[in-house]
Amino acid sequence: MTANQQNHGFFGSLMKFYGMINGKTQNLWDNARFILADVPLHPDRARKVLPWMLKPTTPPMATLFVVDYTKTSFTVPYHEAALLIHVQHPFGPGLHCYTMIVDDDTALIYGRELLGYPKKFAKFEWKEDGDRVAGSYTRRGVTVLSMEGTKGARQEPPKPVFDVKTYNVGGPGSLLLFNPIWLLRPQEVIHESYAMDVKVKIEPSEFDPISDLVVGEPVNSRFVVLDIVKSRYNLVAGLTGPQFMMNNYNIRSK
Repeated sequence: MTANQQNHGFFGSLMKFYGMINGKTQNLWDNARFILADVPLHPDRARKVLPWMLKPTTPPMATLFVVDYTKTSFTVPYHEAALLIHVQHPFGPGLHCYTMIVDDDTALIYGRELLGYPKKFAKFEWKEDGDRVAGSYTRRGVTVLSMEGTKGARQEPPKPVFDVKTYNVGGPGSLLLFNPIWLLRPQEVIHESYAMDVKVKIEPSEFDPISDLVVGEPVNSRFVVLDIVKSRYNLVAGLTGPQFMMNNYNIRSK
């Protein structure tokens, strides 16, 4: 294998991505445009989908989002949606990514295999018309999540979006049914944040079962534009077993 092949093959791509995560090159994402809303969760179902070292907050809540990534340093522009459960851990409160959906294969592979985000592929719709913003994704014939709203008052100072502790399962070090819980914390720069009255619609889906988990109307909705610079750290914070994988089989594997 030539030096050029090594630089552009798997290991070259791997080292380049970890260099970006550590902030050794340019920002990971620039001008990312988010529709965000917090939603209440069913208490028993929220506990069931979490690994044993993580507990839902009281009351159980999650953050839903759809985002238009207009510029990235590792692939083409793409879209993403996620449900991030608000959790408690001995290392401190944070977020656990229950599901994450994208429309770019490079983003799927890097996020799932290296950072532990349980990413899957879907078709997205995104539209901005003045202050009106709408985003949705359709997977296996079902429009699972739709979010839309109108920008309101500007928020100063804005709350963080990703600059909090995040506890992901899997990624590097995965050992079949036993997977590490990884603790990471992205560093972000928020350029704009507006209050937004967001309408959220979730359709039942056998392969993306989030409709049974979310049980109430959205709160703390907003529209945010930000850059994600790097990850402040990436540490092992626990271990999961077969029960977690069985409970989350559909959301992570189908």
